[in-house]
Amino acid sequence: MIAVYAPGLASFDLGEHVFPAGKYRILARRLEERGWVLLPVETPVSWEDLRLVHTPAYLEDLRHARWTPRTRFSEIPLTSGIVEAFRLMAAGTLLAARQALEAGGCFHIGGGFHHAYPDHAEGFCYVNDLAFAIRKLQQEGMIRKAAVVDLDVHQGNGTAFIFADDPTVFTFSMHQEDLYPVPKESGDLDVGLPQGTGDEPYLAALRKHLPRVWAFEPDLLLYQAGVDPFREDQLGGLALTVEGLRERDRLVIEGAVRRGIPVVVTLGGGYARRIEDTVRLHLQTAGVLEEALSGVDNPRVDAYI
Repeated sequence: MIAVYAPGLASFDLGEHVFPAGKYRILARRLEERGWVLLPVETPVSWEDLRLVHTPAYLEDLRHARWTPRTRFSEIPLTSGIVEAFRLMAAGTLLAARQALEAGGCFHIGGGFHHAYPDHAEGFCYVNDLAFAIRKLQQEGMIRKAAVVDLDVHQGNGTAFIFADDPTVFTFSMHQEDLYPVPKESGDLDVGLPQGTGDEPYLAALRKHLPRVWAFEPDLLLYQAGVDPFREDQLGGLALTVEGLRERDRLVIEGAVRRGIPVVVTLGGGYARRIEDTVRLHLQTAGVLEEALSGVDNPRVDAYI
């Protein structure tokens, strides 16, 4: 199996912050130990290419790492090194998407920064790598239609805004309703769940709504597989178990693979009190992708945890 990884993320440092940036390095090592091949990303996305999604004025703020009304809503530090890490992750999501188009699926050890808007930062997001990968592949004629399935605990507001009224991109976000961002943006399909929602009602809602994604018949599916719906997450209030998250991943990934829809997985959020728990859940998602692409009918639940 191949995963996309930017070695430069090993130095991605947010200091004492709830976002566990160290997970990228740990995940890369754990996947290599399991026999995965890491496809390296060493060149950041160009500033010119980022104009496919982001405004010139905002990109200038990022280029010079300066606090302005366009960057002030970020909840992480703003340094040239951190900005380069986001450009690397945008390049990684694009590379993972290209690989998925060839191989049916690909796992990106990074990405999923769905709160970034065209003209400003929000949350922990400076560059919307999901939107960038879609726009770049459309520009190149590699795809016509794409779908984003965003199952982070927070709504993918930036992504929904970017693709509002765009008939070539279907955005589906299922998230905790009484949580940031407030107000929500309107995507093609938004499902807000109450605090405390556990495995059974969550999975029932996902099974109910996924058919609309399949009916769209996208050329590529980007799965923002944030693991912050986990019941022990610090920033969310949903109550999914390890097993529930695994079934969530299976419904999306196997559903796409069975239909011949290439799927690229990005990590998104995950803020368990122990970084090891966040890593374990991301590894589980990688295992589901491997099982789906290899055609395993009865996978071992504990293979990656």
